[in-house]
Amino acid sequence: MISSLILTSVLLLIVSLSYIYTTSGDATISNVPCRPNHNCGKHGYSYTWCYTDSRNNWDYCCDTPCQYDEQNALRCKSGTYDKFCGNPGNQTALLVNCVGWWPCGHHDYGYYWCYTDNYGKGWGYCCHPNATCSSRSGYVGNVCNVGMYKDTGGYWAPCKAIY
Repeated sequence: MISSLILTSVLLLIVSLSYIYTTSGDATISNVPCRPNHNCGKHGYSYTWCYTDSRNNWDYCCDTPCQYDEQNALRCKSGTYDKFCGNPGNQTALLVNCVGWWPCGHHDYGYYWCYTDNYGKGWGYCCHPNATCSSRSGYVGNVCNVGMYKDTGGYWAPCKAIY
């Protein structure tokens, strides 16, 4: 009994450390970890990219730092492409945890979001990296900006404030 509990704890620690390693070393513009055996690179194309999971899904990677442009959008360069980027974390606006293989990111949409279950059917909006969850005129309850532009862009979603 105790040995199986210790083994389970060790396995969970290894999985956690492996996830931390991949997200802190190489992640895409959508904040998705690259596969450990396929880091960001050109890989024969004019842009930087990597495979993100075992189904050969892929995403762009940043060549330059992710920073605000003149329109208050977080962007970076991937080769010659100008791409949205940003890391809003691993919880939805309603404080539901994202699955480890698909954290909050824009994932080629005009708003931040993530999957909340391992089957890819449950998902939720994520607040913009610098958004706050608060009341806003015209909305019932607290909302946050989930769009690509800081404090603008028309994408607002219900949220729960962290106290």
